[in-house]
Amino acid sequence: MNQTETVAVVMCTYNGASRHLAEQLDSLFAQTLKPKEIIVQDDCSTDNTMELLADYARRAPDGVQMRVYQNAQQQGINRNFFSAMRRSTANLIAVCDQDDIWLPTKLEEQCAAIGQNMMCVCRSVPFTETGAEVRYDSRRPNCNLIRLFYASMMGHCQVLRRELLDVIPTEEECPEIYRRTCYDVMTATAAAALDSIVLLDKVLVRQRRYAEAATYVGVDAHRVRSADNAAYMVWYGVRNYSKVKPRMNAHFAARRDFLLWVERKSKTAFSAADNASQHCAMPLPTTDNAIFSDGLRLLNYETGRGLKAFFGLQRMYVRYRHRIFYTHETDPVALLRAVLHPFMQIYNYRYL
Repeated sequence: MNQTETVAVVMCTYNGASRHLAEQLDSLFAQTLKPKEIIVQDDCSTDNTMELLADYARRAPDGVQMRVYQNAQQQGINRNFFSAMRRSTANLIAVCDQDDIWLPTKLEEQCAAIGQNMMCVCRSVPFTETGAEVRYDSRRPNCNLIRLFYASMMGHCQVLRRELLDVIPTEEECPEIYRRTCYDVMTATAAAALDSIVLLDKVLVRQRRYAEAATYVGVDAHRVRSADNAAYMVWYGVRNYSKVKPRMNAHFAARRDFLLWVERKSKTAFSAADNASQHCAMPLPTTDNAIFSDGLRLLNYETGRGLKAFFGLQRMYVRYRHRIFYTHETDPVALLRAVLHPFMQIYNYRYL
């Protein structure tokens, strides 16, 4: 982050007054790097969230403009976050949930680490005060495009350049991706498609976990790393492959269509004429990179049918065996997991 750049915090709320909103706002006010603006957009709360936000807006730190909006009708998570982010006037946007706690140096460290990339992601550690199940993997995660087809970097871990919003299709242009996933999957996938996402391997967020949270999912004992669980997942995948795979085809078709939209929009939004008009001092990335091409090829196999698609997918898993899993795996474990992955991931997508 250079001295001419600014950062905005964008938060969306819904009935947050009784769900730790004040504690999160306190952590924003305590940041060592003060944001230019804090934009909060409420999705028709029925509690006293708006009153609480108005009180905090009146006593925002010097130099911080806190702007509060309320939707006339409920928009849902995706529309709410994307419309709120587009209200920002800053160069960088830090996405914020209503019930977590940010460490004081979060903004300072991520804005310093982003460099010329479209996105910087940090790590978060879950905690609970209600006895909800939590599990934390301390290994260094992958955040490349291939990995992000199967996972995401949570929104509260992301700081992104505002230009990234220009390459993300609207809900009207690409409705299936909006129906099938969340905004932070789209932002992270778009940044990775441009090969422009950097990981700051440091915990900077405490993620509050409780059963009522919109993103809460209990710990799945079968996904805990062990030989017995791996064998169970392979068995499950072989047995249920023909039932689950057609649903997975549609799931990955939405991601493929989304990538194609990112490619089209990036060529328009990041054209030389636009760069000049925006007085952009750095070259903006494009999808003309090797991992994007291979990512599209992999998704074509994921959406295909028959033995050709199956073995093509398996070859891609083997090729990217050090990138496709949560963290870097060394051979021979990585090779074995890649060969078995077409069956093991059937278990992961059984909910479709």
